[in-house]
Amino acid sequence: MTSHIAKFINNTNKIARRLPVVSTINFMRLMVESWNAKQHEEATYTLTELTVKYNDILTNNHFLSQRMIVKASNEFLHTVSNEAKRFIICLRIRKCRCGEFQLDKIHFSHAMTAITYRNQHGENYCSPYYSNKNFRDAYVIPVEPLSCEST
Repeated sequence: MTSHIAKFINNTNKIARRLPVVSTINFMRLMVESWNAKQHEEATYTLTELTVKYNDILTNNHFLSQRMIVKASNEFLHTVSNEAKRFIICLRIRKCRCGEFQLDKIHFSHAMTAITYRNQHGENYCSPYYSNKNFRDAYVIPVEPLSCEST
């Protein structure tokens, strides 16, 4: 979320740099207000457990996981094969040999294969950071407009 707003501000900042200081500050305030309102609206109308972006990643990974083979060692430890590659996944501690599962806190297709094999929901294995509730909470406080001091 932070990187998106930083990119947004940097790109629109180029326009505001040519304005006088007071106009630039006003421009930036209006820009942040509109960004906040847009993000709040998106979070409000998202009906999935995860935000749209991460729900799409999960759906894609679930689709890719259909072609993989799972061999369970025990309730939590699984070996997942994808043609030439083999991955070892531990669902209890949410780790994978590739390192992506524990790094991004969203599972790749091979981890999704083990999760599906155990009839679990993929959303339960993602970081709370990706949840729609946290996304909504981040934008619940509106950016208040400032009154005009010249009147």
